[in-house]
Amino acid sequence: MSNALTMDSFSRAAVEDFVQTVVFVDDKIYAPSPTGTVIEEKKASGPKVRKPATKSAEEKIPNVSDDASEAPVEVPPFSPHDIQASFAKKRIVCSLHQPIKKNSVGIESDTYKLCASADIVIVDWDLHGDAGEKAKTLIENLVLQSLQEDPHQLRLVLVYTDNPNLFDIADKVSEKLTAKLTDKIEHKAADKGLAFHTLNARVVVLGKPASRPDQFKPFEVNEAELADRAVSEFCKLTDGLLQGGILMGLATIRKQSRKILTKFHSGLDAAFLTHRALSLPHEEAFDHITPLLVAEIQAVLEDTLGSPLFPDSVVDDWCNRADLGKHAEALIHGAAIKSFAADFCRFGYEATSRHQLNPTPSKKQLQSLLCPDDKSAPPQPDMSTMEQLAVLMSQRTHYDNQRRFLKLGAILRESKGKKRYLLCLQPLCDSVRLTGSNPFLFCYLDESPKKATHIVPAGNNHCELLLNPTKENRAVIEFSANHKKRVAADGNTDSGYLFSDDKKNEYQWIAQLKPEHAQRAAEQFARELSRVGLTESEWLRLKAS
Repeated sequence: MSNALTMDSFSRAAVEDFVQTVVFVDDKIYAPSPTGTVIEEKKASGPKVRKPATKSAEEKIPNVSDDASEAPVEVPPFSPHDIQASFAKKRIVCSLHQPIKKNSVGIESDTYKLCASADIVIVDWDLHGDAGEKAKTLIENLVLQSLQEDPHQLRLVLVYTDNPNLFDIADKVSEKLTAKLTDKIEHKAADKGLAFHTLNARVVVLGKPASRPDQFKPFEVNEAELADRAVSEFCKLTDGLLQGGILMGLATIRKQSRKILTKFHSGLDAAFLTHRALSLPHEEAFDHITPLLVAEIQAVLEDTLGSPLFPDSVVDDWCNRADLGKHAEALIHGAAIKSFAADFCRFGYEATSRHQLNPTPSKKQLQSLLCPDDKSAPPQPDMSTMEQLAVLMSQRTHYDNQRRFLKLGAILRESKGKKRYLLCLQPLCDSVRLTGSNPFLFCYLDESPKKATHIVPAGNNHCELLLNPTKENRAVIEFSANHKKRVAADGNTDSGYLFSDDKKNEYQWIAQLKPEHAQRAAEQFARELSRVGLTESEWLRLKAS
């Protein structure tokens, strides 16, 4: 990986590695016009005023000149082959799809099902002369799917049209989506009213080359350059430093999938079934597949991703683009802030010796240099970005409504009484194959805003907890197995998960520590209990303390 990479080039490389499938939907794919098509140009108008929430962005959007020509516009010959070839150069598969005129594009249609599995969908606005009705329906369903059916699926939708008034199309699509998503549609001034996005999807209106007012020119793209523009627009869905790195990791896993599969060849089937037959309960054997797969994926990432993943040039570019604000100015006196920030990322606190600062900030003060303690970053606006990263690094993410089990690393909260927090320290092997009543070992976690080892959600806020692994701070509570010889919680993500002990006391499931963090807590507790009492010289003991 070249050291000359910037944030943009790094993000583009990640997207080009990740994106694999594109679907282009048009009604003239198999019968293109041999000569230029002449269409009547409508008088272009500025974008309609939308909701007040987007007013500040749209105030900066220039109106189309009222002097726009009303003369017929000649559109160059259309070439689906050039579109397909532009993606082929990037090793991205582009499927050309021409829907039948009488067929729907609803969620049961072949058109929708084909597009729903693609990373990028490009759709012509005027399908069989319907003035955008089918395009609007298809776009609406695809954006809703990316939010509801596949909450973590990224999707780019490009409207590619020879219509002279791109604003008119953008307004119609925006109105269609806003009716269903209300405040989930975001508009940015940089998009000039011709693009908008949700959490997972981005919609952009692009024009085929034609005679249009100058403000549309940045959104005109010829067929041969459509792949480059699509990659650029997809980058705006994953424009962060970490997001680019993670996207590159996901792309690497895709490329190495065959190598991973060969590790689990059919010759191992008999050995695995024997392992299953010897395991009690049988379901536990299938639980072993997940850690095996995780280990292979980790090996692939460690062996194939570059190290460091972010070259210094990318970090320098990030610092140069960052809006460090007044809080950074208050910390750094006597040095260029962006230059110091870049050195801080490379050399840590040693950067202070490379710049003449007066006064020199402390290590604790520099913690807020790059990320001030604001509470505005999604998806947890009540937590600072440092707190969000700490949670991500120490706690397991849950992507679905599957059951929560009581095991090592589970953090619970009493539903009644003092409502204290408890960390489960039960060994993993003592959390399975259970029968009857079983004692579980816990350590209480103290709420401590000044000193904390764990951060957990608490309603619409969060709570900072401190692990104090002493015998006085422990609890032994009995639970009975209630699901496949394990202790499972009742409930779901919306209502909350509750465990009930043998005395009918209830405990709310709060979080699950990652295995290494849970094991560290258990080791700290075991170390406290395993202290050795002996006779020794008090003078020597004090000398050693």
